[in-house]
Amino acid sequence: MTFYCFLVTARDATVALAERIAGTEQNFVNMMNEKVKELGLKNTHFVNPTGLDEDNHYSSAYDMGMIAKELLTHEEILEFSSVYEDYIRQDTPNKFWVVNTNKLIRFYEGADGLKTGFTDNAGYCMAVTAKRDDMRLIAIVLGEETGKVRNEETSTLLDYGFNMYKVDLVKGKDEIITDIKIDKGDKDKISLSAKEDLLVLKKKSELSKKYDLETKLNDIKLPIKKGDILGKVLVKEGNKVIKESELVANESVNKLGYIKTILETIKDILTGSMI
Repeated sequence: MTFYCFLVTARDATVALAERIAGTEQNFVNMMNEKVKELGLKNTHFVNPTGLDEDNHYSSAYDMGMIAKELLTHEEILEFSSVYEDYIRQDTPNKFWVVNTNKLIRFYEGADGLKTGFTDNAGYCMAVTAKRDDMRLIAIVLGEETGKVRNEETSTLLDYGFNMYKVDLVKGKDEIITDIKIDKGDKDKISLSAKEDLLVLKKKSELSKKYDLETKLNDIKLPIKKGDILGKVLVKEGNKVIKESELVANESVNKLGYIKTILETIKDILTGSMI
């Protein structure tokens, strides 16, 4: 049903999914509005899960963009939204051919989602994402008079983004940001890396600028597991912070046993490390 919802506007499937997840449509709508609050969105309120016109059911282009961004944290959604055409009930005598209502999937380079919509009050609407190289963009268009204009306006927005901007890779998530010393652990030090690629969105004319990295560590306590969050890294351009990410441990560290701790303490005293 998820597949069907993304190819065509299958509101019956949307209701079925809502009931399957939350028990009732209303429970699911309550979950939707709780998520809106969690995301800090100020101009969205849902009354139904289908998107049909109803009093006090509204959103904005900005909020739709933020919802699309949150949705894209679940990358498997693109497996559904990027399909242009397919069959449902394929292994039955009643198989049915469906074509994605998002035509940009086929005709715009890099487009792989997300969803179109239409109601009498909202007009022709669209939330589209496209990726080229390391840069993914989201474009939102609301209230157009025809689907053709909606597609053209969305393509224009994406063209502007891809022509004007580029992602600058400061550090890959597998690159070491810093090493930290470990006290009373079975390793003397470990390396830390950013949890995600440190990517900075810049105008193409400004890509040559230099960046500085500043690390801020948490209170480190043993044991440490690989992947534990131990602080954050700030990407700075001059005095301005333009990006930040969590710092994670690249390896695990266990506490030394009682005897080993005593031996390490004696070693520190003899070598002068504790003076």
